[in-house]
Amino acid sequence: MDNDTYRIQRKELAQVIRYLSQKGWVPATSSNFSTKIDNSHISISRSGVDKSEFVEDDLIVIDFDGDVLFPKGERSSAETLIHTALYNHFENVNCVLHTHSVNGTLLSRAISKKSEYVAEGLLGTYFEGYEVQKAFWGTRSHEGRIFLPVFPNSQDMVAFSQDLSLFLQSSTESLYGFLIVGHGLYTWGRTISESKRHIEAFEFLMECDLMERTLGLK
Repeated sequence: MDNDTYRIQRKELAQVIRYLSQKGWVPATSSNFSTKIDNSHISISRSGVDKSEFVEDDLIVIDFDGDVLFPKGERSSAETLIHTALYNHFENVNCVLHTHSVNGTLLSRAISKKSEYVAEGLLGTYFEGYEVQKAFWGTRSHEGRIFLPVFPNSQDMVAFSQDLSLFLQSSTESLYGFLIVGHGLYTWGRTISESKRHIEAFEFLMECDLMERTLGLK
């Protein structure tokens, strides 16, 4: 593990976590965040920390199976296996961010209650025609569609991460994130800054989607 890389990543990720807290997207010590240090190590947020006061020492190191390497005795989030599933599937993903915003929570519930299936057995929504879609890596026009799948909530992280891995393997969509019903948003990117940009874009799009529903436009 490159100590200089680890030090720089820790500082940048801690700053992003505090920023997301300032936006009101990580209430009540919720949410979890990680970066890939190298092909053997992941840096992930320690569980139960007030994200408005998050510091670099609140990041711990795990392996790709989700086991804590150091500091010994620390505890990572129960949702660590979701992070490792994403890293194990996307070779070029180096950061995963998970938030609990009002927009993400309400939109996931709205989609679930209306049973908005975009494919057999799959809930989700598409964002179309928004200029901000170009915030997502590889997207160069508002004319395409950004897909946001929605999964049922679960407390069984082993089963959820396995189902997620199977979905990722079978999906033909370009994916940048997903919602969990009544829970929150997961996004990822090749860098910490790109992942932050994806969070901001999704938050904008989800708020627009909710307003369209309120105005009867969707």
